[in-house]
Amino acid sequence: MIAPLRLAEASNAMRGAVVGGLALALACYASPATGQQPEVKATPAAREDASKMGMRSVTGTVKKTTEKGLVVVGRETGQKIKEWAFVLDAGTRIEAGGKSATDLREGDAVTVTYTNRDGKIVAQSVSVNAP
Repeated sequence: MIAPLRLAEASNAMRGAVVGGLALALACYASPATGQQPEVKATPAAREDASKMGMRSVTGTVKKTTEKGLVVVGRETGQKIKEWAFVLDAGTRIEAGGKSATDLREGDAVTVTYTNRDGKIVAQSVSVNAP
């Protein structure tokens, strides 16, 4: 009778080792690997390159202008016409024969090149197209 009792004890010990090993493996797998790589902050040049990669353009007509923004009704190539609200910043180029953003008028045909930055659609350039 001693042999079956030892077999049962060995079996329980083996089950405990397997369950413990699986629990340890799962815990190691589920925990995030924090602190392995230092956080890398983007340099201004890297941010500029990233924003250039995401540049897109919209062609349409001016609906409204202000010193800080521009609303255009138009579309990107292959897309439906919709209303676009662009933010103008110090880096926005207005290519309209010396005009500023406030000189643009409702109905002017424009092409706006833009990027998405901080959740805003920021105009990089506004070109007035010939009528």
